[in-house]
Amino acid sequence: MHKPIPAFIYSKANQIFMILFVPLFALIFIGTYRPFDFDRIGEILDLHINISNESFVLLSALIMVLSGMAIGAISRLIMGYYTKRHQLTYLGYILWILGEIGVMATLFTFFTLFTDTDKSLPELLRNSYVNTALIVLIPYTLSYILFVLRDKMGELKALRQQIEKDETVLQKAYIQILDEKGEMRLSIRRDNLVLIESADNYVCVYYINGDKAKKTMVRNTLGRVADHLNGARIVRCHRSYMINLDHVQVLHRDKEGVFIELGIEGVPDVPISRTYAQNITDWISYKE
Repeated sequence: MHKPIPAFIYSKANQIFMILFVPLFALIFIGTYRPFDFDRIGEILDLHINISNESFVLLSALIMVLSGMAIGAISRLIMGYYTKRHQLTYLGYILWILGEIGVMATLFTFFTLFTDTDKSLPELLRNSYVNTALIVLIPYTLSYILFVLRDKMGELKALRQQIEKDETVLQKAYIQILDEKGEMRLSIRRDNLVLIESADNYVCVYYINGDKAKKTMVRNTLGRVADHLNGARIVRCHRSYMINLDHVQVLHRDKEGVFIELGIEGVPDVPISRTYAQNITDWISYKE
């Protein structure tokens, strides 16, 4: 009971909703079940004003509802200022609502003094408290349930968005190697993929598993694999090779051309052809 209530319960939007919803519910409730007796004052008005009983009941209910609405608005305004500086506990919130009911019931008791003089003041006060509690607590409870559901739906939506974001990050962290039919044959963490080499109608995929370099064969052409991995920083450097740029250690030139050293045992040095040299040049410029 001493635990602070969630802040969304007394947020500005929810407070406005309650100020509008509770009077609407009260108007329907009073007009339908007539918990207060308007007959006596209706008889008095019949002497002076040509008004039907139904219209009088509606008018009386409207006056009571507007009075209660004013009390609720003032109470919620005070609550807004209070919660800016203090935490409102469940016990405090319940006592606050009971205080609102008490003020409204007292006001309605004075109103019913003019409508039902056959009952004593304590009996009128008791009836007003019971009726006011029904009028107020039902929409308050419905509002609380709505606020909780709306907050939980918001949390669920945020959780789904986070899961989708995590899945996207996870998908980007892995490279899928597809076969010639478009079916996934190998899924490797991008950091572990080192080299893809063409071998006729197959590609040989070099990757790191633990501390050792391993390789596996997948039936597909290097061209189709390159199209699928476009934008994944696994770039073509030769008509027969694709490399993971993050594993490049050394570039060296000899009489046979320019080669990439990956510095991984079991993985061969890779030549750079003139056709794909720009891919490596762009990477070097980006690193700088």
